Amino acid sequence: MRRTGKTTIAVSGLHAIGRGVDRPEHVVVAADGRVFASDKASAIAELVDENTVRRMGQAGGEPNGVALDRNGHFLIANWGLGDLQDLDPATGEITTLLSRQLDGRPVRWLNFVLVDSLGALWCSVSTMADDLVDTIARGTADGFIFRVAPDRQSAHVVADAVGFPNCMALDRDEGYLHVVRTVAADVVRFPIRGETLGPQERFGPPLGGRRPDEFGPDAGRFLADPQVGRRWGMADGCAFDAEGNLWVTIVLANRIVAIGRDGRVTMVVEDPDGSLLSGPTSIAWGGQDMRDVYIGSILTPYVLKGRSSVPGLPMVHQR
Repeated sequence: MRRTGKTTIAVSGLHAIGRGVDRPEHVVVAADGRVFASDKASAIAELVDENTVRRMGQAGGEPNGVALDRNGHFLIANWGLGDLQDLDPATGEITTLLSRQLDGRPVRWLNFVLVDSLGALWCSVSTMADDLVDTIARGTADGFIFRVAPDRQSAHVVADAVGFPNCMALDRDEGYLHVVRTVAADVVRFPIRGETLGPQERFGPPLGGRRPDEFGPDAGRFLADPQVGRRWGMADGCAFDAEGNLWVTIVLANRIVAIGRDGRVTMVVEDPDGSLLSGPTSIAWGGQDMRDVYIGSILTPYVLKGRSSVPGLPMVHQR
């Protein structure tokens, strides 16, 4: 595995845990240090040790982005099924909070859910089209972000015409909602204005190298070429460290970078042949010093654990 750039932001000692977990796209660490991941074979899996997982619930579809609320319940953005779900870990019971559509908009490609300090949920829908590959090929910007009120009795769209929004992160002061745009391979941020969002602005530079002539109805064929895929990058997951750097996973390049407050990008870790770090899709921190780092993937039946040179920013449920 190759590591380049500044040594002040780095990951070391990566090794697999939770072998047997199915499509662990997203990882969350509870306040007590337990580690959980989305699991297609159930809903949520606790990663007990290297070879042991404890499964909870039966979500159906493909549990994708997951979050923990202050009640210890898991929120699940169910990709392809189009359901926003609540899992009670004590019983395994799943409650559907929102299903299939919102204000006439399809939420089939519900990608991510994030909980803020008020208990509101911020959710991303990557596209309203049925054909996911066509959206990627054309680069269609028809995704959106919606907010669910803390009492979960209402929801409304807060950002429209977003280009394939994926993972999201709040900065320490919760002044901005940072959104990874997968197809554009970049990050934008929206100022939070109460229950809605202001106009988006770019956060950091592009993180991929897709050319303008590589968009169009037949551009999906390029995805069959691994070298082209690595160049496109396709950004996916993100999370802040305690120093204000936003770590971003580049799923097709097997790479993780960090965008500093000044907008500069540092390479954190890269595995060109994907022998260990393969298709990274999420980042989470844990441990007493918040330097244990966990990396999820849609391609591997395990989660990677390592040590971060900087501590992570605690999520709301960890504070």
